[in-house]
Amino acid sequence: MRKIKTLRGHILPPFLLLLAVGLLSGCSGGTRPTTWTSLVVSDGTIYAADLEQVRALDAATGEVLWSFPAEPNLREYGPFYTVALLDEEALFVTSYERSGGGFFAQSHGVLRALDIESGRPLWEFTEAGGEFVAAGAVGDSTLVIGNSDGNVYTFHVGDGSPAWSRPFTTEGRVWATPLVISDTVYVSSLDHNLYALDLATGRERWRFEAGGALAAPPLNLDDTLFVGSFDNKLYALRREDGSPVWQFEGENWFWGTPTTDGTRIYAADVDGNVYALEVATGREVWRSQVDQTVRLSPALGPEGETLLVAGDSGSLYGLDPADGFLLWTQSGQGQLASMATSDEVVYVSRIHASEHIQAFYIDNGRLLWVYPQPEAEE
Repeated sequence: MRKIKTLRGHILPPFLLLLAVGLLSGCSGGTRPTTWTSLVVSDGTIYAADLEQVRALDAATGEVLWSFPAEPNLREYGPFYTVALLDEEALFVTSYERSGGGFFAQSHGVLRALDIESGRPLWEFTEAGGEFVAAGAVGDSTLVIGNSDGNVYTFHVGDGSPAWSRPFTTEGRVWATPLVISDTVYVSSLDHNLYALDLATGRERWRFEAGGALAAPPLNLDDTLFVGSFDNKLYALRREDGSPVWQFEGENWFWGTPTTDGTRIYAADVDGNVYALEVATGREVWRSQVDQTVRLSPALGPEGETLLVAGDSGSLYGLDPADGFLLWTQSGQGQLASMATSDEVVYVSRIHASEHIQAFYIDNGRLLWVYPQPEAEE
C-alpha cells in the first residue's frame, strides 16, 4: 500500500504540494487554478464556481441560466473558486484576483454576494490577507468564512458589513467551511485546533487540539461532532465542550468530512481507504479501498443505498454501505474538485478537464449530462 509521510518536515502528498505552490504564487496568465472549484445544488439549480465565471445551470439538463460576469474577464474578475447559498436569496462566491499592475501587482481573496436570480453583484469584500479556499456558511443572517491568512471573517448578509468587532484569528490557515449550529460556529484550522465560537460575538467557547491539521468541517450527529485530522485519526467529540468520546486511527490523513446514516460513520483517508465505523464506539465494521487519493468528503445516496467516494485523479466510485463492495466506477479527465447530491443524482466539478461539470445517476453511475457539451463533429 502506498504511504504518504505525515510528520512535520517530511514529504507532502503531490496534490498538497501543488496547492501550496499555487497559494504562494497566486494566479497569473490564464486560468491556472491555485485551489479547487466548488458547486452547490438547490431547488433544481446548480451554482458553480467555474474558474472564469460563476454559473447557474439547470440541474436536470445542464443548461446555463446565467453567468457572472456575462463574459469571462480575468483582468477584472476571477478565477472563481467557491460558492455558498443563503436561503435561496443570495449566492456568496470567492475568487483570487490581482490588484495593481506590473511588478507591484498583488493577488488577494475576494468575497462577493450575488443576486441568486440574476447573478448581479450586491456587495464585495476585498480586505482578506490570503485566499478563500473553502466556501462560507450562513447562520442567523450572518456569513462566516475562513481565510488562508488564519482569520475567520463574518458579515451581515444584507450589506456585507462586519458582524463581529474583529475577525477571530487562529494560528494557521483556515481551509474548511465553518459549521454553524444554532448559536455556535465550529471552525477547523490547520493549526490542529477545532474551535467553538459564539456566532453573535466571535468569542471562543472551547477548543480541541488534535495531533495534526484539520482541513474540513466536522460532521454533527445528535450531540456529537466527528472530525478527521492529518494525524491519521478520526475524533468523536462532545459538542457541548469538545471533550473526546472516542478516536479511530486510520492508515493516513483524514482530509474530508465523514458522512453518516445515523448508525455508522463513513470516512475515507487520503490513501483511498474507506472505513465504516460504529457511531457510538468508533469500532471498525469494515474497510475497503479505492485506487486513488481521496480528499473530498464521501456522500450517501438519498436512501442510503450507495456510498459515493471521489478520487482525486478523476474517478467516482459507488460502494455498498453494507460491506464496502464496489458497485460501479466512473473515470474521467482531470481532477475531481467537488461533489454534491440531490435526489437520485450526484454532481461533480472538475479542473484540468474539458468537462467542467457532470451529472451521474447515483444507483448505477450512468452519465446524465455534461457541461460544456462536446462540440459536434462536422
